[in-house]
Amino acid sequence: MEQNKRTRVAILIALIVLLAIFGSFSYSIYSARTAGVSLPSLEADTSVDPPENSHSQRVEVTADTVQAVIASLHREESYYRTLTVQTNWDGGSSVSSAQTWVDSGYTYTRAILPSGSVRYSLSDGSTLYYWYAGSSTYLTAPDNSLNADLAQRIPTYEDILALPADRIQNAGYGSYGEHPCIYAETGVDELGYLERYWVSVSSGLLVAAETVKDEQVVLSVNATYPITTPCPPNVKFALPDGTVLHSF
Repeated sequence: MEQNKRTRVAILIALIVLLAIFGSFSYSIYSARTAGVSLPSLEADTSVDPPENSHSQRVEVTADTVQAVIASLHREESYYRTLTVQTNWDGGSSVSSAQTWVDSGYTYTRAILPSGSVRYSLSDGSTLYYWYAGSSTYLTAPDNSLNADLAQRIPTYEDILALPADRIQNAGYGSYGEHPCIYAETGVDELGYLERYWVSVSSGLLVAAETVKDEQVVLSVNATYPITTPCPPNVKFALPDGTVLHSF
């Protein structure tokens, strides 16, 4: 049993490193809780008002409706933000960070790994290019397949939409720090993991997420807010050999 537990922890740590490498999250928390983070207290009024002059109706945010509510949010398509990923295990923890620029379907990420190495990735939505700082060459991989692998244990807001409806046990409208958010929490899965998500009402992007096992936060993702939108125009979506994949 102890060996199996160590194996699962090792796999989890490896996947966190992949997140930092490829900058998913998106990816996308805290342990015995990260400083400055306060969990949202779901208030009695858990509904979201529609925009003025719209024909929408006021929607109650519950476990049954949260997926539809998140899917209906306006999501920024051009922005810059940073992500912090923390993983915790018995006797230790590690932290990585990533700067992410997004515009017109392209995602460019600069990730600082726990080792101090800097890794870059650039995605056009179908192909992922990645390389280390100082390199003039790069590797590629199908973006969709990598995202599918990462999503196995790394929470993103897309995971909420992909969940079977009966996996969501709690949801509502609340706040994460000062940010109005939609909150969703899953039940414990067959491996003993529970996941929580906070999605910004204003940007439609993930603000924070965490994965919990045995009442311990083993993975946390935290995005800086407010985000910069649109994406700063001085950023080059270019490969290390100088090839520009996208420009403003």
